[in-house]
Amino acid sequence: MTVIQYILYTNKMKILILILTFLPALCFSQHVDWDAVNIGVTTINRIYVGDKLVWDKGVADWPRDTETAVVDVTNPGTGRIWMDRNLGASRVAISSADVDAYGDLYQWGRAADEHQIRTSGINSTLSSSDTPGHGEFITAGIPPYDWRSPQNDNLWQGVDGINNPCPSGYRLPTEAELEAERTSWSSNNAAGAFDSPLKLPVGGFRLYSTGVLINVGSSGNYWSSTVDGTYSRRLSFSSTGANMDGNGRALGFSVRCFKYSETPTGYDLDLNVHPPGAGVLTGAGHYSDGYVVSISATAKTGWEFVEWTGDIAHVDDPMAASTTVTMPASNITLTANFEEEDVEAAVVEVTNPETGKTWMDRNLGARRAATSSTDTEAYGYLYQWGRATDGHQKRTSGSSSTLSTNDTPGHKKFILAPNSPYDWRSPQNDNLWQGVAGTNNPCPSGYRLPTVAELEAERTSWSSNNAAGAFGSPLKLPVGGFRLYSTGVLINVGSSGNYWSSTVGGTYSSRLYFNSTVANIENNGRAMGFSVRCLKE
Repeated sequence: MTVIQYILYTNKMKILILILTFLPALCFSQHVDWDAVNIGVTTINRIYVGDKLVWDKGVADWPRDTETAVVDVTNPGTGRIWMDRNLGASRVAISSADVDAYGDLYQWGRAADEHQIRTSGINSTLSSSDTPGHGEFITAGIPPYDWRSPQNDNLWQGVDGINNPCPSGYRLPTEAELEAERTSWSSNNAAGAFDSPLKLPVGGFRLYSTGVLINVGSSGNYWSSTVDGTYSRRLSFSSTGANMDGNGRALGFSVRCFKYSETPTGYDLDLNVHPPGAGVLTGAGHYSDGYVVSISATAKTGWEFVEWTGDIAHVDDPMAASTTVTMPASNITLTANFEEEDVEAAVVEVTNPETGKTWMDRNLGARRAATSSTDTEAYGYLYQWGRATDGHQKRTSGSSSTLSTNDTPGHKKFILAPNSPYDWRSPQNDNLWQGVAGTNNPCPSGYRLPTVAELEAERTSWSSNNAAGAFGSPLKLPVGGFRLYSTGVLINVGSSGNYWSSTVGGTYSSRLYFNSTVANIENNGRAMGFSVRCLKE
């Protein structure tokens, strides 16, 4: 059967395109082999021009890299298997700037159609399909900086993903898989990238707008398969740092292929932040049994690290922000716990002309005097009655279910007391917070907790007996909520104000309470966490 007869018989446009592609080879008498099964009925499996395999239907319906040697390398830290060199590289890198190890530069989502060759020509016409039909680098100088229009987020997704350029059984790594490699490096920069089992070199990149080579020999840029809005994620590193970020898909970056396995070796180390957003963690990933992983917890502004919790039997020092984990033969989870930084409230006086009393103009732990009833910067700390400023008063402090037998618990945790008399101390002590020299008085020198009579005098001077009146007063008291004695959970933040007095009421102590509808004096268990406003002696 002739080629034309085959085309007519199968009526497959894909085969027609292939035949037209290789007509020049036929015309110039180059040797073309058709490795076929049931030829003339259903399938052409492979096409060779000379000795070169140019199409393999059993592998993919698009060009893959068939030139790069496939040699496996395993990172014992992550347990993952990779190709030991970049696509297009002639060898494993022998230095970070080994030009023979740089390899090709792919536009995200494109097949190995020769556009990836560093010296390929450029074409300013965007492609409307997944297969541009030529081997030129497509420039895209305007957002979203993609070689394809409309965009296609479904390219390069998995070992069978459309246009996957990797050899059979390999694929592009996900962002998480690249990030796990990065966090396993000895240093977070190009030196760490090369020292790793993958020996990643600094091959630079091709610019989306011109196709010009940039930063060759100074930066490494490696595509992941992960989509990021209209961009895609890459691993970038230089002599000063390494990170993951999103970039336009028309950029030309290196590709390092990841070996697919349904049952990858190793175990997951998951890291969580508490409270959410309080810090940045490094070290999460997939690691082999027995591998020693470096983890770190860096506090964001306004927070400080406290401790690691969770599967801490495998942690060298749970109290250290930077420490190591020895991976067991199981998945483990650790939580980095943070608390608010100490805030020393400025001592600014305010006087109520009706009562004649002088107070601090803000709550203890507040960063400023309230600008509204719900000003979060003005809420401040929440104290258990009678306790000193020992750290328990921070809204995010940890909790302990062990009652204290003395006035100084010796830790900075909020003590839970779910049973009567709901006091953090056992036995109780009624003599705490009594006057400017009182035991555990948390106020600045010359200040003290007000008595219930002094709080009541302020309340009766308000223009209205509710939260609006509390904020409208000279003291501008905000609605900072409270912490529950039994769980330490924050309650009614933004809707109620709760202020301790120094006055004892049986086994309880007295507080000023207000919300949008009412204000009064009540007695409450001393394990409750309430605001403190200090009165000048």
